[in-house]
Order: sequence, then structure tokens, then C-alpha cells
Amino acid sequence: MSESSRAHNATKRKTRTARRRDELILDALEQLLVATPLRDLGVEQIAEAAGITRTRFYHYYKSKHEAYAALLTRVRDKLLIFYDTEDSWFQRPESTRPRASMKATIRAVVDFWLEHGAVMREGADLWNSVAEARSLWHDVIAQPVERMTRAIERERQRGIAPDGPEAGQLAHNLIWHGERMLFLSLIDAPGMMSVDDLVESATTVWMRTIYLADDPPTSKGTRAGRSSDR
Repeated sequence: MSESSRAHNATKRKTRTARRRDELILDALEQLLVATPLRDLGVEQIAEAAGITRTRFYHYYKSKHEAYAALLTRVRDKLLIFYDTEDSWFQRPESTRPRASMKATIRAVVDFWLEHGAVMREGADLWNSVAEARSLWHDVIAQPVERMTRAIERERQRGIAPDGPEAGQLAHNLIWHGERMLFLSLIDAPGMMSVDDLVESATTVWMRTIYLADDPPTSKGTRAGRSSDR
């Protein structure tokens, strides 16, 4: 093996190792956040949980807030993958009934938030106070707003959803409403409903706001917005 090949392979090994350690830091941070909010965590705690030194931590991130931003980015990207699949209402094929698609999507998003509850809780809590989280959290919300805007416009073009308020404004309102409800669920706010009730009520809110119906017919020739049996 030539000297250049050995150097190239060594660089690849270092890159793989760096990525693994980077992921270990994010894994450790997510686990720590379950019991301790970011404001009470120190870099040394995160480094120790990741099995590295404090000095080594700073090789990857300048601060705990920068590490959190990377963690939130990782979680956001996983959620966006779901938004862009045919299993999501945001990409609903015409063969799937609106309410069934909507409810399954809301359930999947709620389950995802609960699975990564500590990360999402911090984002919803810190977005207006920590610079590293502010623009990123807005992006976490902006991405589904953009997808919902397109979905509402699609449903109107199909003749299933009636015309109404500008689609972007409607989407912005619904997504931010959902964000607050999920945050209240994550912090177990007084009077918060069960997960099943949250999914059911959110489905009803979205359906009646977008379609003016609980489950509009999708066959051609039917009037958009008319309710039908579930």
C-alpha cells in the first residue's frame, strides 16, 4: 500500500471515529435532559456521560448550547423524513381518506415528540431565551408550516377543502397551536388531557378548520366541505 493510500485510510478512520464520538455526545446529552434541564447541566457532566474529557468535548462543540442545537437538528431531521413520506397527511395520496390520514399523522408526530420529549421540551422552553436555539426552533416549526401550507392548497385544488383564509396563515396558526399543546403535554401541565384525547381533539380541530368537515368525501362530483360518516 502506498503512503498516500495509508494516509487516506487513516483520515477515513479518524473521520469515522470523530462522527461516532460526536453522536455519543448527542446521545449522552439527550439522556441527561430526561432528568435535568439544559440550564442545570454542565459541560463536564455531558462529557463524562459521553465517556470523554471536558477538553475533548470542546473539540466538537463550543458550548452545551451548541451541542443542544446539534441534537435538536438531528431530531428535527428525523421528523422531517416522516413529513415527506406518503404515510403522512402532508403528502396524502387521493386513495387515503382525509381523517384517517390526518389522525395517523398526528398520532405519529405526538409519539415522536414523546419519544424525544426531553429535546422537544427544551426547544419549546428555550427558543425565546437562548440564541443557539432560537432560529433553530423557529425552523422546527417553519418546516411543517411550509408543508401544511402546500397540503392545504393541494386539498383545495382537489376540491376537497373549501376556500378560506390564506393557506400559509392557517397553517401557521395550526402548527403553533399544536406546538403549545405538545409542550403542555411534555411538562404534564395541570388539566392536560391524555395522549389519546390530545390526538382525537387535534384531529377534529385540524379537520374542521381545513375541511369544515369531520371527514369529507373524496369521490369526484361531491361537494367540498360536506361532512360524512366517520
